[in-house]
Amino acid sequence: MSLEAVWSLLKAIPDPEIPRVSIVDMGMIGEVQVEGTKAKIELIPTFSGCAAVPLMVREIAERLRAHGIEAEVYVSYKASWSPQRIRPEGWAALKAAGFAVPTHLSEDPADLFREVACPKCGSTATSLMSPFGPTACRAIFKCHACGEAFELFKPPV
Repeated sequence: MSLEAVWSLLKAIPDPEIPRVSIVDMGMIGEVQVEGTKAKIELIPTFSGCAAVPLMVREIAERLRAHGIEAEVYVSYKASWSPQRIRPEGWAALKAAGFAVPTHLSEDPADLFREVACPKCGSTATSLMSPFGPTACRAIFKCHACGEAFELFKPPV
């Protein structure tokens, strides 16, 4: 099987916490090597304590096995995940799922919390309510224009 075919199979695997976005579009797949019917896949979790890692490893292995590929999935922390890894398709899917997306990315993680636009009404009259959301990789904001609370992906700490 070709490298492109393996990437296509991986792109069809949804993020366990946000099914509208794939693990590829979230930037959680690093290096992929294919040799014959074997593939070596690097999985880069959004956080070191991500509880969904075993599920993603299993899903990758099962999806590839169903297509005749023996997958070796290894979890890597050598390249840490950051929002800069999210592909444009991932940002669009996150926004469609009701998450805030940063107005700009930078090397400074604090920049993600500046000028956060409400995904409901688009206002930037927002404030951080809690740096801790339902998962370690999310923060909770409040929109002062429409009154809605919403989530933003935050950088690893």
